[in-house]
Amino acid sequence: MKIAILGWGSLIWDSRNLEIDKTIGQNGWYPDGPMLPIEFFRISSDGRLTLVIDPDAEKLQTLYSISQIEKLDHAILNLAVREGCGRNKIGCYSKDLKELLPYDFQFGQSIKSWIDDKQNIDAVIWTNLSVKLSYKNGGGIEVNVDKNKLTTYLKKISSNKQAMAEEYIRKAPISIFTPIRSAIEKELGWTIIV
Repeated sequence: MKIAILGWGSLIWDSRNLEIDKTIGQNGWYPDGPMLPIEFFRISSDGRLTLVIDPDAEKLQTLYSISQIEKLDHAILNLAVREGCGRNKIGCYSKDLKELLPYDFQFGQSIKSWIDDKQNIDAVIWTNLSVKLSYKNGGGIEVNVDKNKLTTYLKKISSNKQAMAEEYIRKAPISIFTPIRSAIEKELGWTIIV
């Protein structure tokens, strides 16, 4: 079974233990994945502002790679381990089974149409983390961040967290140029690193 892995963030420049063929495409990634609504709408546990699928975001061209693992269940586990999340946070569509997981994934038709055009791909998997615009402050209290104030959030976090956030944002693929990324570039000067 040939399995595609979709990517739009750190998977592209930091695949770590993700078993992909780095000899194909651009360091293992092709630039013509499905169009999905992607934005910097997740504050991770280490303070970075990361990319996730969000219905309110603009649709952008994602990237894809080919897993070196031929069993779907094992490829899902490999991606979950790389992402540090549970298997239930990995989306999946198999041509053979005609099954989309999660069942209520809003952009399943985009993924189905894309994979139907790829004659040599049997299944596709992706990280399906949700929007999370909150973090715990020093006192352990949950603090919510307004979508329109994400650059203010980035200015206020500690220098260590800020460095990790800057790296993530600046190394995100060029094709993932979102309104939030544009605002961060203007306000913080965090331009794309090629």
